[in-house]
Amino acid sequence: MEKTFKYLPVFFLVFIGTVILSISFEIKGKSLFFSSAHAGFFDRDLELFEETVELVAEKYVYPPNFKTLFEGAIEGMVKSIDDEKLAHKKRPEFQTLTWKGRTLRFHLTYEHQENFASFVNVYNFLVDEFEGKASKSKLEQAAIRGLMDTLDPYSQFMDNEVFSRSMRDTEGKYGGLGMLITMRDKRLEVVDTMRNSPARRAGIKAGDIFVSADGKDVANIQIEELADRLRGYPDTQVKLSLKRPSDESIQEYTLTREIIEIETVRYETLDGLVGHISITSFSKQTDNQLEDAFKQAKKDKVKGFILDLRDNPGGLLTQSVKVAGHFLSPNRLVVYTRGRDKQDYSEYRAEYDNSQRNTPVVVLVSGSSASASEIVAGALRDVGKALILGETSYGKGSVQTIFRISDGAGLRLTTSKYYTPSGIDITEHGIIPDIMVETDLGKDVAEEGIPEDDIYHKKKTTLPGFPSLRLKEKDVEKIVIQSGGKLDRGHDALLGLAQMALKNINTADKKNTLEKVRELAANIIY
Repeated sequence: MEKTFKYLPVFFLVFIGTVILSISFEIKGKSLFFSSAHAGFFDRDLELFEETVELVAEKYVYPPNFKTLFEGAIEGMVKSIDDEKLAHKKRPEFQTLTWKGRTLRFHLTYEHQENFASFVNVYNFLVDEFEGKASKSKLEQAAIRGLMDTLDPYSQFMDNEVFSRSMRDTEGKYGGLGMLITMRDKRLEVVDTMRNSPARRAGIKAGDIFVSADGKDVANIQIEELADRLRGYPDTQVKLSLKRPSDESIQEYTLTREIIEIETVRYETLDGLVGHISITSFSKQTDNQLEDAFKQAKKDKVKGFILDLRDNPGGLLTQSVKVAGHFLSPNRLVVYTRGRDKQDYSEYRAEYDNSQRNTPVVVLVSGSSASASEIVAGALRDVGKALILGETSYGKGSVQTIFRISDGAGLRLTTSKYYTPSGIDITEHGIIPDIMVETDLGKDVAEEGIPEDDIYHKKKTTLPGFPSLRLKEKDVEKIVIQSGGKLDRGHDALLGLAQMALKNINTADKKNTLEKVRELAANIIY
């Protein structure tokens, strides 16, 4: 979850503009204090690093461990040198850096000031010894990345290029190919392509597996790195190799990037009765696109909604609050956040008067549903009207704030955690569906040697919202097929079950839809 600032909040995504900072450190036992006008110990060197440390010290969701932070920063610089002859040794009482017979001895404590003085010594040692090989800016950025790596997976440093791209993406437009990608079974694959996009026009299909991008193998990279390779300036080209599982063939493409308007909401009517609304992410365009879907649903005279949040990685907090608000009473609590300090507490409430709160709703979630999608599912689950169907969600219940810092760079920093209205810590538990549908439950049970009926036995007293009903995917497929439903790539078993659960249901009451699924499950013919 992200919010953005430019010293004062601009929009709730996760960024902040230039801030006035200060730094203090200790020399020969005396504590010295410098205002931001004097930040940068040597000719304004390390100004970016100082801003980063101060932001982490002041804004990070947990009190920082300064010893760990500075150790990470120093390790980041040493790794960036990438020279086997540079020896970094750690001892309980001190650490050393050795290069060509010259040794620097330093120690780190839990004090910010002392560690900064040691860090400056290490920085200058590396600048002097590796002049020409390690620029000051390269070392500084390596230190910042090393420091950020000690925090959590969602906090990161963004150079000016990455920062600018991140800001563009939150606007709902970017230069790219028009593909939704995911990591599945340690493979990067296409989830879908957008209408009238370069990817769709080229014939790329859902399920295609990435082999290479611009001649570089993508087998062992993270999804964020692949996304960075696919995006770029409009009218530039990228070469892709993808494997098509249906025939094991390798497909080669040369695509030209275009400005892509992110289509985050897709709508279709199922059997003229149920509106299927799929939300793939939460950008600035999402709520407007959702309102367009509602207008079409009104024309179609649908009687209920399937809100499909599967594989939705999240996005803007403000948009998740708006989306949830359409299905809740006005001023109903959607989510609240807590930061490090007690006063760092915020509530977000539903704001629509003409909502869909009386319309039956089934929400679909998967193990990849995260962040903003968990906020929506959690709020609708807690209110007791929407039935949640699928897998336990990812469990990404933290808020990232993006700060704009010097040189056009940015810092994505975890600043608080969010909770469902009933107080569930999403990071710890995820959103547990009312009806749990798992694809590999039998495999996990066999591997662990636990009787299938007892797989949740140890968790029953600790899991908030323990599922009321558990089904295997193959059972769901039987229910759909026996009821005359169709199964294909666009209409899978989970969607079919949700559709049947809403049949002849006229009120927004989870108990009714849950009982309907129980009846369907009880009639499975083996």
